[in-house]
Amino acid sequence: MHNAKTILSGLLAITAVAGCNSGTDQALPTTAPTKVELLADSGFRHAGAVESSPDGTMFYAAAFDDEDRPGVFSIDTQSGAVTPMHVGEPMLYPSDMAMSCDGASLYVADQGLGVPDSEFGDPTEPLGQAGGIHVLSTLDSSLSMLSTTGIERAAGVVVSTDCDTLFVTGWTDAGPALFTVSVDGGAATVIHEGEPLVSPTGVHVDEANVAWVMDHGARNDSGEGLLFAITLEGDVSEVVGGLGMGRHGGVSLVPGGTTAVIPVRTDNGQSQLVTANTQTGDVTTVPTPHIAHPTGTAAARNAPVMVVAGEQSISIATFEDS
Repeated sequence: MHNAKTILSGLLAITAVAGCNSGTDQALPTTAPTKVELLADSGFRHAGAVESSPDGTMFYAAAFDDEDRPGVFSIDTQSGAVTPMHVGEPMLYPSDMAMSCDGASLYVADQGLGVPDSEFGDPTEPLGQAGGIHVLSTLDSSLSMLSTTGIERAAGVVVSTDCDTLFVTGWTDAGPALFTVSVDGGAATVIHEGEPLVSPTGVHVDEANVAWVMDHGARNDSGEGLLFAITLEGDVSEVVGGLGMGRHGGVSLVPGGTTAVIPVRTDNGQSQLVTANTQTGDVTTVPTPHIAHPTGTAAARNAPVMVVAGEQSISIATFEDS
């Protein structure tokens, strides 16, 4: 199994790796999903980050259309129908998404064009554009830009459990960083800047406001791809390394919490979900042979379903015993 022991050692330290999905409702499942079924495999390309509506009736994917224009697509969990919500400008490279707790808005972190240099935070392309944080209405697909200051480039985004704050990974003009900013915008607060962060992407936050930051570029003795825990005071702890993430580093708790889920590709090219109970340490795997290149996952806030993305597939994960 791809890095299973390494993944387990880190997951045991995680008590709540989720944002708005980190509910404590005992009616929601806390164990691993038992079935993953294909929901849609057309109408989009190169899917990465995914999100679910609070009630689990709609999934959302950051992907590209047939003309390679970036955008956000909705997927009906009953019919599998894929609908472009917004495609093209001003979106440049939507890299992560977070659902508002009322389900009315998607916050879309747009990493922009030109990948920031891991040491200095500068775009490798001289004409790189920085993107920003879009707010996409799930009601009418209207799009606006969240007005913020202090965030040079955004990569990952999640809503705090009290629903009032965005935790954002990205870059200042000096280097990689973790920020907080109001869901209404305004001046961002830098929680941590610089090492050991290298290329932070996906981010989750628990009820204690500890941010769990996936970093594609950071490396330790286990290899490239690290998960960090960062407190509001800016203290950084290395949780697990050698994750070997794909284009989007996906990790989520199941809807009721407790069990962490990471979509991975094994050394022999097979895809599966690696799941770990963060209280007992029990590890299981759920085969996902129909997913060629797993990228992201997310749980519904108030329903027993999860979404799992591959480069060319959106799947629904369910819990037979829930």
